[in-house]
Amino acid sequence: MSGTPGWVLIAGSTGLVGTAVAKAFASQGVNLVLHGGSQLDAAASLGSKLAEEFPVRCVPVTADVTSQTALSAVRRHLEAAGVHQLDALVNCTSGYDGKPTDIDGLDAAAFRRVIDIDLVGSYLLVRTFLPLLRQADTARVVLLSSLAGLRGRPAAPHLCAAKAGIAGLALGLSRDLADVGIRVNVVAPGPVHPPDADPLPLPPGMPVSAPEEVAATVLMLAGTAPRIAGQVIVVNGGQP
Repeated sequence: MSGTPGWVLIAGSTGLVGTAVAKAFASQGVNLVLHGGSQLDAAASLGSKLAEEFPVRCVPVTADVTSQTALSAVRRHLEAAGVHQLDALVNCTSGYDGKPTDIDGLDAAAFRRVIDIDLVGSYLLVRTFLPLLRQADTARVVLLSSLAGLRGRPAAPHLCAAKAGIAGLALGLSRDLADVGIRVNVVAPGPVHPPDADPLPLPPGMPVSAPEEVAATVLMLAGTAPRIAGQVIVVNGGQP
């Protein structure tokens, strides 16, 4: 991104990856809409810290991403605040709680919850804010998936299904939105963990990425230079 500062909406901005993504954009002088799920205070706190460190504006918002009504209210709030254009939308939300659950222990409600937040939420975010994305000459959408959606993961069928669906959603949206200059892509990280934190309980040799590495990939896809659309970019600790 270059020229006058634009606006980027980051859904799930208060999570590990979302915070890194927000800081990466702020370091480029990009104004931010920081969605904190139900954590408006956390989004506001993050926005205050970023605005102190970088010359950017930050607008904290809260909404259930599975609710069209709630997301539409956010869009009206942004328009009232003078945000009439989005240069990019990044979705870092996830309904997966990280607890291994095989099919015998996973009921339909728990399965649907992850599908609703991760997959339906991604669709509703793009659908709701599409009018603001269309105002930009070259808007970008970056959806966060997971390596689990490409290679599978034991005891996580809901996670695998939701994340695999995001890749298909991005491909379909890319076809639909190419004519209006909106490019849609997916970043699929493997395990993500801060390098200065205690090690994750992972099998020996499994690669781990830092949140900043995922954020750098998001920033690249949200830029105006790459002519990339409908792709899933894996971030997996430099391993194939």
